[in-house]
Amino acid sequence: MPRISLARLRNLALDILFPPLCLTCNTLLAAHEKLSVSCDACVAAVPLYDGLFCPACLRRIPHGGRLCHPEAKYVLAPAAHYGNETVRKLVWQCKYHAWLSAGEPLARLMASYLKGLPHDFSGYSIVPVPLHKKREWSRGFNQAHVMGTRIGAHLGIPVIAGNLVRAKETAAQADLKDYDAREKNIRGAFHAQDPLAFKGKSVMLVDDVTTSGATLHEAAKVLKQCGAKNVIALVAARAR
Repeated sequence: MPRISLARLRNLALDILFPPLCLTCNTLLAAHEKLSVSCDACVAAVPLYDGLFCPACLRRIPHGGRLCHPEAKYVLAPAAHYGNETVRKLVWQCKYHAWLSAGEPLARLMASYLKGLPHDFSGYSIVPVPLHKKREWSRGFNQAHVMGTRIGAHLGIPVIAGNLVRAKETAAQADLKDYDAREKNIRGAFHAQDPLAFKGKSVMLVDDVTTSGATLHEAAKVLKQCGAKNVIALVAARAR
């Protein structure tokens, strides 16, 4: 069971004292929306992508087409763009302000995006991008695991958690602006405790946002070394 952080306890107290409002439009949330932090109308208004992308050049991959950069370790599947106000606020509240409830609308956006693609993901397994145990302990949860679990529940996709681990404690990628610095920072951070568990599998890596792609590249590289057949990186938003 995840540790309940002080920030989460504070947020629960605020929900009792003050009626919850939508993060984006500040309207009072309806009874069925109170487990979320954005109203249904704001979430429904988020424009979703309708394809998969090459992580190297961000070119859209035609259905049935191949990666234009075959050296890439994964195919990028972004639900939306980080420039959207609703998505940006949901990510920030979930990742930095301990609002786990923000994970549900993000997961719904990601599930809706997947449903709109002309691809069959029934043979995939979801693997949340792990945090280092110290950072997860400090934050109280891993937002990628929260979203991955909920996406799995929405779409009936199994979740493999705990096998891919982050063994190396690194600086926060968001604090590093240069791609080379991010790549060096994350290099060697992940490993699989049971490599054979990924052999021959199609894996859907799940994370909140991708900017440089260095974290996803490193995690996908480990999965490929374990024998994973296909790796798709599903994120709530891409920042490029």
